[in-house]
Amino acid sequence: MSSRRLQILVALACTGLWAAAIWFGHSQGHFRLIDRLESALTDLRTLARGVKPAPDLVTIVAIDDAIVKLGSTYPLPRSEIAKILDAIARLEPKVIAVDLLLVDRGPADGDAALAKSFAARPAVLAGAAVFPDTVQPLSTDSDGPLARLPSADRFLLPLAAFAEHAEVGIANVTTGQTGTPMSVPMLFRTHDKIELSLPLRVAALAVGKPVTIEPDRLLFGDRAIATASDYALPISYYGPRRTIRTVSAASVIGGQIDPKDIEGRIVVLGATATGAGDFFPTPFDSLMPGVEIISTAITQLVAGDGIVRDRPVRIVEALTTILLPMLLVGLLAWRRNAGGLLAIIAVVLAWAAINAFAFTHGIWLDAATTNPGMPANVERHASPSRSSTRIERPPATRPSM
Repeated sequence: MSSRRLQILVALACTGLWAAAIWFGHSQGHFRLIDRLESALTDLRTLARGVKPAPDLVTIVAIDDAIVKLGSTYPLPRSEIAKILDAIARLEPKVIAVDLLLVDRGPADGDAALAKSFAARPAVLAGAAVFPDTVQPLSTDSDGPLARLPSADRFLLPLAAFAEHAEVGIANVTTGQTGTPMSVPMLFRTHDKIELSLPLRVAALAVGKPVTIEPDRLLFGDRAIATASDYALPISYYGPRRTIRTVSAASVIGGQIDPKDIEGRIVVLGATATGAGDFFPTPFDSLMPGVEIISTAITQLVAGDGIVRDRPVRIVEALTTILLPMLLVGLLAWRRNAGGLLAIIAVVLAWAAINAFAFTHGIWLDAATTNPGMPANVERHASPSRSSTRIERPPATRPSM
């Protein structure tokens, strides 16, 4: 073998090892700068794809400035929330999801009225997972796929008086390094129990099928929903705020809406009022209400039109992370002139085009390093009914949530 060929082989081997190290390190959550770059590139790909209509399955009933002005206070008293729920129930929705934290006691008459309202229609109440302030290593115990679930210290759950009339789901979301929610965990665990997310509980009730948990996917009956390895649902935004049908709670109470906006639909009650604090940046909006992010996850679970980032996609990412740099180094060694440089540019542009095309058609391939990592901040987002608490989790387990 000639000296030149040996040098090329050594260069290719070193490049492959370097790329594999980058892939492994980032998959374990060590390269936050790459996470930030991927978050920004995801925003750009979403904007390039453009707005797309949301399936007409969910109606958001917003506790907005109009209803706050009528009640003269925020958070609304429990008795006022009960009136809103009663008005919604009279229009016969399929399911009511309450994206408010009802974890503390209020006036006895208001709590009693609210508990009675939950019994009128199938309902799901929001809870929250509280995470430790430390970085957690990946679990290696015998839980199998469930070992990768977000491991919380405890759950903040609705009062028993409310929970006995409804189901409960955890309403945490996952943000990337730019603060944009990029996925919603479907399952959470503490040392002794596992809880389903709010979107998953709502979708199961709406579909009317039991949820079966399998590696990298969830089943509603025989219909599969692909998830990440840690049972997180990647989020692909339809458009700016109010892309999902949104009506004011004041209009619902006043009877000023079309009953068809509620009848037979999934209804999500949540706060969008100025100062509510439950807002996140998205590719289309600097401030999108958290209730619309939860509603997006519910819609994509029920419609099955979300973006895919499952095991086959991650395998393609891992292979590309290693092979693409080797190909570029090989081209540079093959043609150490303008032709080689042009070939490299052509390969990079071709991969960028393939990546963008896949994203537009519902497949999320990493654009920063083409690796299987996911940014990893898990935040509380449900709006409390009587306090302004927000609970955040720092970078956790692997960056998987």
